[in-house]
Amino acid sequence: MGLNKLIKHLQETLSDGTDKNHTSCERIEELLGEIEAKEKKLKHKLSEETNTKKRKDLKLQLKIASTQLKKGMARLHELEKE
Repeated sequence: MGLNKLIKHLQETLSDGTDKNHTSCERIEELLGEIEAKEKKLKHKLSEETNTKKRKDLKLQLKIASTQLKKGMARLHELEKE
């Protein structure tokens, strides 16, 4: 599953806070795990890339993944409090 698809799915899951099926903690944890794996893969690619344009693109993707991971963790903690 691509990063954009993961991010889109996570955003849909996080934005729909009223439907319990979409906001289950297990599903969010699963998505966060996938994003963490993708983030690790991007870090590895970034460390090996020499082309400046590609490095810039990888850094942007890494920043997006990190931001989504932080948002997802915050939402997960919020749901666990409920």
